[in-house]
Amino acid sequence: MTGLTVYGESGSRALRALWMVEECGVDYEHVPTTFMVEAKTPEYKSINPNGRIPTIDDEGTIIWESMAINLYLAKKYGGELGPRDLTEEGHMLKWSFWIMTEVEKPLLNALFSAVGMMGVEKDVARAGVQFLEISDQLDVLNDALNGNDYLIGDRFTVADLNVAAVLSWTQIGAFDLSAWPNVAEWLGRCLSRDAAARARAL
Repeated sequence: MTGLTVYGESGSRALRALWMVEECGVDYEHVPTTFMVEAKTPEYKSINPNGRIPTIDDEGTIIWESMAINLYLAKKYGGELGPRDLTEEGHMLKWSFWIMTEVEKPLLNALFSAVGMMGVEKDVARAGVQFLEISDQLDVLNDALNGNDYLIGDRFTVADLNVAAVLSWTQIGAFDLSAWPNVAEWLGRCLSRDAAARARAL
């Protein structure tokens, strides 16, 4: 296969990869792939044996896991979205790993309770309690953004995209970020980008 192909759908973790390729401005083919159906087929599992989305095929280089995909795309196609030096790359890795290890799972559990999905009964009160499990992490992010528009330097980078893509679930779950004003302002700034809107529409 030639060119760049992105497998997934925007209502999933694949939003992260779709947003990234839109930010990069690179030509790509989007193959809509649902988590519950297409991703479980033998054909799809031949490129991602985990049966999960997203996956990219970049001229024969196949990568899965959303953060790995975005960090790869940032270095190959991202320009200023990617690192200028090793120090910046270290910080991009740090924030990308942090959001996945410290925030994603508890926030996803809260989202399931907030909207009632994936076999979880809707329970807004329970969701609120679950959301507070990431309050310490939101404190960390709020402090990092104090006096800063973005996480690294003076520009939007893959670090912002990766963290904001996960925290976009706070909007879907209608979670209150008022206790973390820096986070709320930064998240709005990130999610209002044109590339984010284009990715969500896919």
